[in-house]
Formats: sequence, C-alpha cells, structure tokens
Amino acid sequence: MFINREQVKTAFYKYVCDYDISNVKIKLKLDHTYRVADMCDAISDDLSLDADDRDIAWLSGMLHDIGRFEQLKRFSTFKDSISCDHAELSADILFKDGYIKLFTVDDRHNALIDRVIRLHNKYMLPEDLTERELMFANILRDADKIDILKVTCDTPRTEIYDLPEEAFKTASITPAVYDDVMSEHNVNRAHSATPIDSVVSHIAFVFGIVYKESLRQIKSQGYLEKIMSYESDNPETAEGLAAIRDKVHKYIDRRLSETD
Repeated sequence: MFINREQVKTAFYKYVCDYDISNVKIKLKLDHTYRVADMCDAISDDLSLDADDRDIAWLSGMLHDIGRFEQLKRFSTFKDSISCDHAELSADILFKDGYIKLFTVDDRHNALIDRVIRLHNKYMLPEDLTERELMFANILRDADKIDILKVTCDTPRTEIYDLPEEAFKTASITPAVYDDVMSEHNVNRAHSATPIDSVVSHIAFVFGIVYKESLRQIKSQGYLEKIMSYESDNPETAEGLAAIRDKVHKYIDRRLSETD
C-alpha cells in the first residue's frame, strides 16, 4: 500500500482545523468527505480491486472536496456558479500548491488522482480518458452522488438553497429538466431554473451512476426514495414527480437485473 490511511485522516483533520471547524458548513463537508471515502472503498471491494487501487480510490474520496473549505472562506458559499469550480480548486491546492505531500510522499499516482479529482463534478467526462482514469473517475463520482443524496435529505432545503420552503412547494418543473429525467439523463445545469428543479436534479443523479454496487447502496439507504416522495402543492409538479418516481424505479430494477 502506498499510503497510511490513519495518517491521511489525521493530516486531513489538521488541514480542516485551520478553518472554522465550529462552522456547521465546514462540519458538513468534513463528514461528507469521510463517507465518500468509505463509499469508494465499498465500490472498490465489489470490483475486487487490489490494495493499491483500493487506496487510490479511497484517497481520491478523502481529498476530492479539500477545496471546499477554502471556497467557503473566500466566497462564503459552496455554490460553484457564483464562486469557483470547487473540483478545480481542490486539485490546484493539492497538486499546484503542493498540499498532496501532507497525505502521501509517493507521487506515482499523482497525475491520476489529480485528473480524477478535477473531473468529479463535471456534467460529462471527456472522451480521452484511459481505462484506469475512467474507472477511478466513475468510482469517485458514484460515491459522491450517493452521499449527496444523504446530505440532501439530512439538511433542510432552506439551508442548502437559501430559499423558503414555500418556494419549493409551489414551483413548477422546467420542461427541459423534466425531459432530461424522462430521457434517463442527468439534468443539464443550464436547464435548471426553478427551486424544484434542484430537487429533481438530485433525483436524476441515479442516471449517471455507473456501478451496480452504487445502485444497491442507493436502494438500500433509502435517501433517493425519500427525495422522490417530496409532496408538492403544485398539482402539475406533483404529477411530474410521480412520473419521475415511476421512471426511476423501473430504471433501477432494469439496471440491477442486467447481467454483467
């Protein structure tokens, strides 16, 4: 193995402690980090990866959002659209500013981890990825999406989006967003225009999930089901959410029944 996981965890916590650890948003991302790393491990186990590859996946999970803390400090928000691309900032802090040395002195996998972290929040992956880059990128992206579903359920929408609950209850689903979901695609961020579109966008994460173990985790955890059960006061939106829920159920069942 090329890393000591306990040392990585200790170094990561010390890094985060340079920020305001009492800030609920800092704690939110700290906890998210640990869970994403653990989920990378679960997916890696199911793929029967060797020890080094498991560590690469786990380390990418530990470090994928390291830029979030600096993002919050500089811009007082986690919204990339009004601040910066947090994946790019994370990779820059690690590999341009040299903070990767806090976590490993073995640089054999730096280029791979750098690219995987930069890609973890992108709408689509580039076509020039090697087979190994694609695998590790997909492991991290799956793990991140799985935990975002949990965070979305555990954290009040009013805190995540800085909007009153009434804004979600009465909003309509943008037609382009609905079309994305019913076409079994992740929602294009450019299509999202209303508060409820954000909820639908999280539901649509399932269509970007690559590995069966990830789908099994999503199904067993129940967070996606909870999000899909949102009760809208807008009759048209309620009807749309019911259709989306049916689409997602059929999609997951179909994916899990497919032979590898």
